Amino acid sequence: MPVPYSNIYDMFLSDIKDHTLLDFDAEDREKILNDLRIKAETQFKQCKKDLSDKDNIEKQYNFDLTIEEQLIIATIMRKFWMNDKIYNLSLLKQAMSTKDWKQTSQAEHLLRLTVLMSELNKEISKMIVDYCTYNYKVE
Repeated sequence: MPVPYSNIYDMFLSDIKDHTLLDFDAEDREKILNDLRIKAETQFKQCKKDLSDKDNIEKQYNFDLTIEEQLIIATIMRKFWMNDKIYNLSLLKQAMSTKDWKQTSQAEHLLRLTVLMSELNKEISKMIVDYCTYNYKVE
């Protein structure tokens, strides 16, 4: 049964607490989510399904994805969402003087985001290893 992209988007949106996506109109929000999904697909090379087999008009994959596979894609989308936040803060840091940067909470926020990104990368790696390990069939 085909899996609509919206299933994965819903998983992704339930994992983030950042409501800035709501500031965008539906069309722009859909574009952002689509771009994140495409990036996530490129990182999930171990998927046993051909993630390029999709219908972009109907906005769905042309096959069934397990909940685990959908969750891995949604989690990788979260990584790319956070990556954009970290990159923006890094640009802000470059624009401010060292004294100004130290006086704001932006430096601490950036530090926490980078630690969170590191933990998220570990989580994604574990998810993919588990996926590969437990879905391996001995014949």
